[in-house]
Amino acid sequence: MSTQFITNGKGEKTAVIIPINEYEDLLHQHHLDLELTDEYKAMIDSMIREEESGQAKYTSFQNIKKRFSGK
Repeated sequence: MSTQFITNGKGEKTAVIIPINEYEDLLHQHHLDLELTDEYKAMIDSMIREEESGQAKYTSFQNIKKRFSGK
């Protein structure tokens, strides 16, 4: 089975149908992306301690993403 698209009256794609094995692969990859590394857990613990002590330093999501993705 190949990927299929559902379109509206204007021909715009509004939905997609993919084979179940591709769907399961996407779910698995998403789950892997969400797993917390030890380094990330340590960073969260540190942030909580800083928050509790009044020494919190806030940063953007982009800065955190760069730090952990290496990009």
